[in-house]
Amino acid sequence: MNWIGAILLITATSLIGFERASRLKKRPEQLLQLKAALQIMEAEMVYSQHSIVDVCFHIANQMQAPIKQFYHSIATQLSENDNLAVLWAAELDQLSHYSALESDELNIMKQFGNTLGHFDLTQQQKQIQLTSVHLDRLLTEAQNDYSVFSKVYRGIGVLSGILIALILI
Repeated sequence: MNWIGAILLITATSLIGFERASRLKKRPEQLLQLKAALQIMEAEMVYSQHSIVDVCFHIANQMQAPIKQFYHSIATQLSENDNLAVLWAAELDQLSHYSALESDELNIMKQFGNTLGHFDLTQQQKQIQLTSVHLDRLLTEAQNDYSVFSKVYRGIGVLSGILIALILI
């Protein structure tokens, strides 16, 4: 019976370590999606000059989860609620629950959301580019974190399970 408990304990802690490493892997991918969404937004605003609702629907149709849900939710709720900055911040709070993005990325996107619709087209384009530069910096950090810490989290998960099992046996 002790061995079954030890195996279950090692499995559980290993899964926690692998899950944490998986989040580190998803974070750069989701940052790249955010950057791509900003590029699509810039193109739609500058060249097509669509409304923000149409832009969000176009982005949602081209992205994958969880960024897809974020923009789709904004587009559907924007027809009922005309305060974009509040809606943007609320949806970013929701995004934080089901994505691998961290508070730094979410804060940058919240600041960007506060600028949406407050500037003319050229200033809005500059805001998109500035946000993209900040996301580039965070993308580099996220890629470094993944390369350094992913093996560490997996190893700690397995080894902490073994340590606890040895202590309990």
